[in-house]
This record gives sequence, structure tokens and C-alpha cells, in this order.
Amino acid sequence: MLHYPNLLQPERYYPVEPQSLLVATELDRTRIVQSAPVRRLQQKTQVFPLDVKASVRSRLTHSLEVQQAGRQIIFAIRQMRRTDWAEQAVTNLIEMSCLLHDVGNPPFGHFGEAVLREWLHDELDGLFASAISAPASEQWQKVLAPDLCSFDGNAQSLRLVHSLQRLNLTLSQLACIIKYPRVIDELVTATEGKIGVFISERQLIERIRDVLQLPTGVRHPLVFIMEAADDISYSIADVDDAVDRNLLTLDAVIKFLTQQVDDETRNYLKPLLDEALQDEQGFFPHFRYLLTNDWVQLAAESYLLHKKDILAGHFVGHLLECDHPAIHVLNALKRLARQSIFGQREVESLELSGYAAMRGVLLTYSELLTLPAPIFRQLLSGEGHHRYQHALRLCHRLSRRHVLAYQKATDTPDPFFQRPAEQEWYYRVRLLLDFISGMTDTYVLEEYRLLNGWV
Repeated sequence: MLHYPNLLQPERYYPVEPQSLLVATELDRTRIVQSAPVRRLQQKTQVFPLDVKASVRSRLTHSLEVQQAGRQIIFAIRQMRRTDWAEQAVTNLIEMSCLLHDVGNPPFGHFGEAVLREWLHDELDGLFASAISAPASEQWQKVLAPDLCSFDGNAQSLRLVHSLQRLNLTLSQLACIIKYPRVIDELVTATEGKIGVFISERQLIERIRDVLQLPTGVRHPLVFIMEAADDISYSIADVDDAVDRNLLTLDAVIKFLTQQVDDETRNYLKPLLDEALQDEQGFFPHFRYLLTNDWVQLAAESYLLHKKDILAGHFVGHLLECDHPAIHVLNALKRLARQSIFGQREVESLELSGYAAMRGVLLTYSELLTLPAPIFRQLLSGEGHHRYQHALRLCHRLSRRHVLAYQKATDTPDPFFQRPAEQEWYYRVRLLLDFISGMTDTYVLEEYRLLNGWV
């Protein structure tokens, strides 16, 4: 059974002077809001890559909306029932997990994730054979390679804030951003089959579990609230942006919603539509306000209803899965986005551009993965070599922060890795993934043009 006194703690991975929980979460808040990964969200896509229209959402504006929805859910829970947690500290944890939930997403969002995974599946074996003369170990084949090939933005978020940016957030804050609390070689318990923690952060997740007393595979309870806030925010926002971009008409949205739901939901929906259509500030702001109020209340009720199962580590669903007209509307909005937005020619054209750029940049930088480890380390230190002038210049373009993380992870033999050469090469691949996944949409296109001599 999980207990909030254990789950809410000020302890950090790297020790600091003792702090109260509230002071620790306020410090986390400052570090997160002022961090570079959060700033970079302003140039990462939500739905429409490379969009210059200010009213269309970026990952940053989406994350701010998720943050507010998370705050509303916490407030609603507090209004319904007296809580047994430190209220302001929990609000900080929820808001900041919402703000951080997308920082690990690569350029072009979920499409970019798919591009990275596809490239890794296609190229990793050949690159391994080029760099390491010995056959791959069983550990490489069954654990390390699958871990790399399962690139996931959520797992990268944890790596980014902890291993790369070294924000040294509280273990409670880190636990609140892990949607799928398992490493590749762990059995799935109480989660879906996704990997939410890379092998590179396995020591961190072990420490989180030990300090917060979280069993293997069990989420921190506040993650369910963060996930619900994300659902609330993107479900209607994607459709709003599509209408703003003239990919959908308001009439088409209303027609779809009224045709896709049952009579009970249609009766619920009609007064909301009528009221929103008459609002002087526009349809979507008011329609979103009305729906969000209901979604927030339902998420709060669902959390309290399932609290016992959540704290027992048995709850495997989502908070917004109840049988209610507002949830039927939420699901209809998601279907509309899948059917009428993501397959649009304009969106797919931008994604094709992103695909070419990401594959092109990966192809060029993969030269660094074919080098013998001593040569690669030599190039990273700035020492030139007449045979590797191109590779040397690629090394100069790598982020210094990412290089330091690679060096820290490979300077000392790690007993987890059965072969030192595989330890080094695993983190070299991570270095490349860190570098490219951290790029914004515009940066990866600029890098692609530069590498192809178009600048």
C-alpha cells in the first residue's frame, strides 16, 4: 500500500542541505520554469510543425494549458474532500510535472519519435558491427539494443532533466513525470507495455523506488492526474487549431460531434453548443471552458473513487474513462482529430519534410558511431586526426552538456554492463539520440541544410 508521507519527500538524488517539502518543491518550480528544455518547447510542434502563426499551439503553450488543467483537478479534489497531503507542495508537483511532460519529445513530436525508432531498427545492428569487432553479447541483443530501439519521449524527459540538465529535482518530482515506471528488462506490473525509463537511468528509478517506497512497475499516484490534465488539454485544442488553420470548419466540427454520439450525449451537448455559438468572444474559448469544467470534475471524482486501488498499485486505467456524456464528447473530439486532422495533406507534407531532415541528420552523424572508441574519445577532446577531419567537425557541433553526460557515463566501468565496449557504445548512441531529440523543429531543418551544403 502506498502512503503519501512516503511519496511526498524533499530528498534529491544528489544530497543537499535539509529542506522542508514546500521549500524543496518551490525550488524545483524555479529550476524547471527557468530551464532550457522548457524554453525549447516554444519551437517544438504540437500538431502543426513549423507553424509561424502565433495563435496555433506549440508544445510550450500546450504544456501551459496542461499545467492549468492539472491545477484545476487538484483544486476540485480539495473542494470535494479533505485531503491527506501537503496541499501547496502537491500543487507544485502536479503543475511542474504537467509543464515537463513533453520536454523529452523530439522534433516533430510523436512522428519524430517514430522516425527515431524506425532509424534505430534499420541501422543499429550494422553500426554496431562497424564499431565493435566482437559479436554482440546476449545482454546487448536482449536488453541494450531493445532499450535503444524503444526511444520514447517520456523516458527521454526523465533523462533530460536528470542526467543531461542535472536539475537535481526532488525524487517526488521526478516520480511524477514517469508515466511507465519500468526498464526494458523488468516485467510489466500495473502499466501498459511501454518503457518509461531507459537503462541509463536505472539507478535513478531504483533510488526513487527505495526512498518513496514505490513497488516496481507502480506509478506515483499524481501521475494519473497529470495524464488526465494532458487528455483534457489536447482533445479540444487540436480541433481548435485545425479550425484556426482552416483545415476544418466549425460547421463540420459540430456536425461530426452531433452525429458521433448517442441521444443522451447529444442532449448533453446541445445546450453547450448553443451557448458557445452565442458567445461574443468566439465559439472555442467558451465551448472549451464549459467542457473543461465537466472534465475536471469527472477527473477529480474518478481519482477519489479509485483512490484505494491507486494507492494499492492496482489501478491500470485512466481517470477519464467513466461512462458520462462529457467523456463521450472527449472521445469524439479525439476521433475527429485522428480522422480529419493528422491525415491532412498539409500536416503530412510538413511531416515528410521533417522525416527527410531527421533521417538526413541521423545518417550524417552516424559516422561517429562507426569509429573505434579510442578515436572517438580523441576527437571529443579536440585532438585532430588527418583521417577523421569530417568526424572531428561533427564532434565540434555536439552539445557540450551531452558530451559531458557521455563522458561521465563511460569514464568508469559499470558492473551492470557485461562488456566495457558495449557500455561505451551504448552511451555513444545515447549521446546521438540526446543531441538530435533535443533539437527544435527549425533547428533540425537548419542542421540538415547545413550538412547538405545548402546554407
